[in-house]
Amino acid sequence: MNREDPNPNLAIQTSDRTSPSLPENPNPQNPRWRRWLFPAIVIAAIVGGLGWVAFNRLILPLLFSGPMAAPPMPVNLTNPKVATISDSSDYAANLDSRQSVTLQPRVAGQISDIYVRPGERVEAGQPILQIDAAEQQAQVASRRSAAGTAAAEVGEAEADVDAANDTLRSLEAKRAAALANVRLNEQEYERYRELSREGAASRQVLDQRLNALRTAQADLQQAEADIQAQGSAINRTKATVARNKRALEQAQANISEGQAQLQYYTIKAPFSGTVGDIPVKVGDGVTTTTPLLNVTQNEQLEIQIQIPLERAAALRTGLPVRLLDDQGREGQTGQISFVAPNVDATTQSVQVKARFANPGSLRASQFVRARVIWSNRPGVLVPTTAVSRLGGRDFIFVAAPFREAGCQGAGQGAETAPDQLVAAQRPIKLGKIVNNDQEILEGLSARDRIITSGILQLQNCSPIASQ
Repeated sequence: MNREDPNPNLAIQTSDRTSPSLPENPNPQNPRWRRWLFPAIVIAAIVGGLGWVAFNRLILPLLFSGPMAAPPMPVNLTNPKVATISDSSDYAANLDSRQSVTLQPRVAGQISDIYVRPGERVEAGQPILQIDAAEQQAQVASRRSAAGTAAAEVGEAEADVDAANDTLRSLEAKRAAALANVRLNEQEYERYRELSREGAASRQVLDQRLNALRTAQADLQQAEADIQAQGSAINRTKATVARNKRALEQAQANISEGQAQLQYYTIKAPFSGTVGDIPVKVGDGVTTTTPLLNVTQNEQLEIQIQIPLERAAALRTGLPVRLLDDQGREGQTGQISFVAPNVDATTQSVQVKARFANPGSLRASQFVRARVIWSNRPGVLVPTTAVSRLGGRDFIFVAAPFREAGCQGAGQGAETAPDQLVAAQRPIKLGKIVNNDQEILEGLSARDRIITSGILQLQNCSPIASQ
């Protein structure tokens, strides 16, 4: 009969020590379901991902393709601008004053006074600078004195001529009396000679009459000789008068020359303008080659442009030219007034000139940018931000009703209302950029309404609403 052991643990320990050794089981409890846990998780993830993709790609489009269409996108609408587009070219140019001169004295001397300051505006004929003219004034006074002496000599010579003429008239009167006396004695001689022939008069009386005749004839010859001599004296006196007059004219010419030279001692402004730098000072000696100062008239400026030969055929006087500021904005406008007849051999360009009214900020010899306007044409402009580029082509979105936008054949839903505005994508051909606008050559008219906002979010035939 087996009796129960009160200490079973002890019995087990004893039994273990005596029983043969068995291999130990490191995981005595290992359920079978755990080996399928990881594959199940992977399979569930794959199935869930496929289901989500199918939901987004198939179910959601079906849900929203029906009556739940996207609301119209608010956009800004505007009309293209109709403007004049200029065919132009920009060039570097040089400004030059139409009137600018460096004054130099025409006489030598010492500067006695300067009436203006650098930068001061002067009017035409205004005195600017004075050169000491004391010596020249003395010369003019001396020449005036010489002219007075010459005038007195002319007066004396003319008085001599008058006296000689009076003497001549007296001699002519004597000759007339002598001639009358000769004729009378001739008559007396002829009468007494007849009487002597008849015996009524003696030979002595006849000889007395002949002697009286010859005496009268001698007086006549003497009178004529005196008249001839007096004529020669008159001619000599007249020659003296002429000589004295020439001396007087020379003296007067010397006075005029001295007075003209005297004017050169006062330097005057040749035209209205602005005084530049004055390198001389009071007390400096100057000659005819000394630069005194510069006067420039900046109200009217002339621009000089070198035009390349390829545009030379289009050059003509009257073409508009506009000056550009540092930001490229157009300013003063002028016209080409001169086109050179020859080509610059160095630059192979043609020089042209244009005149401009100076707004006050331009200076002579300043470099500027000028725009030559070759021609003008009407054009359509849109903001540059309204133009999009896709696949190497340029497009613009135009707002149009759905029925007029040509979207029926584009796979659009039939639920879009015919009057609903949509964004119609049109291909366009671009022209020039004018400031912040783009010229459209083809594909757009001035009557179209273009979309200027939200371009990146738009698609062809997308519903839109004007905000």
